[in-house]
Amino acid sequence: MDASILLNLDIFTLMFMALGGYSLGFITLSIIWSTHREIPGLGLWWWSSLCALAAQSLFFLQAFAPHMAGIWLANLLITLCIALMPLALQRFFGESPNWRTFALFMLIYLLFLCWSVLFNDHMAPRVLLACLSYMVLGAVVVVLIWRHGYPAYLPAVLVFTVVNILLYGFNLVRMGSLLSGEARVLMDKHVVNVLPFLSMLMGNYLSTFGVLLLCTQYRALALRRQASQDPLTGLLNRHGFMERCVTAPKQGALVVLDLDDFKQINDRHGHEVGDRVLAAVGAYLAGQGDLVASRFGGEEFVLLLPEGDALAQQTRCEQIRQGIATLPLDGIQVTASLGLVPYARGWHLDTLFGQADRALYQAKRSGKNRVCLPA
Repeated sequence: MDASILLNLDIFTLMFMALGGYSLGFITLSIIWSTHREIPGLGLWWWSSLCALAAQSLFFLQAFAPHMAGIWLANLLITLCIALMPLALQRFFGESPNWRTFALFMLIYLLFLCWSVLFNDHMAPRVLLACLSYMVLGAVVVVLIWRHGYPAYLPAVLVFTVVNILLYGFNLVRMGSLLSGEARVLMDKHVVNVLPFLSMLMGNYLSTFGVLLLCTQYRALALRRQASQDPLTGLLNRHGFMERCVTAPKQGALVVLDLDDFKQINDRHGHEVGDRVLAAVGAYLAGQGDLVASRFGGEEFVLLLPEGDALAQQTRCEQIRQGIATLPLDGIQVTASLGLVPYARGWHLDTLFGQADRALYQAKRSGKNRVCLPA
């Protein structure tokens, strides 16, 4: 990069533009957080944006009242801003934020920053510390966004990746520019001073855009889940099950499961208890990783078993039946009847469901709490 091009940029103008960008980003995230507090991690992004705005305000004030304490605090806040981003991503993707690693990183950074300010009057140590810290944190952000966001959040993944590639380039050029001469104060027209405000300006706009993409896709996926998920049990609903059948294996078994005498549970204990029973059965079925489970309505569930011979599939259904019968439900005994139909290539869901439903009816007539195949 030709340093002469960068030196044509005015530092004060870049500082002012960066301050405006951080202000806009903070206002945007404040609006989103106030209206979509259900989005995980958004609060940490808001605090990150607040730290960035405060840091940029302190940098901007250096043009009018330069003071080492302001530079020290601004550097600490801008690093805190970036360090909060991995925590926000962890929470967004359902992980527990690694606060211990965060605290250790910030403590080490704070010690080096204090040393560079108190015992060294050169800018080079502070510049190197800032660049290396940003590069480490940027790498962590990229790893997290690819590990958890691909492919469901691909647009945001690409934006965050591009942002950090650009910032890596800026930081490498900034560290290299230290070899060509040292800037003594923040307002010196030097590449070391121009690059951070240029990177802040670009990084802020793109990072805010990336967060907006994450939030938008999160809402879209949530709406999609609501359309295909039963709210009480968390299992697939009829619509979701139909969609899942399109990609189901060519061989397996379809099972229609019905809780026995469920109306009596509602009549004796109330619908609230009945809902807890349904939720417990749904949680049990959701925990069976070898099958696809759905709730078609009321106390009726439909399952897809994986490929296997008829004996293995019947044995698996017996295990499910026994598992439901032993659920801890505060003294309420719940049993289930199951109708099982193996299928092979060319199966049709309506035909198969009708056969499984007749097998279920046979299980009910035969005394309930059992598994039956079509006669």
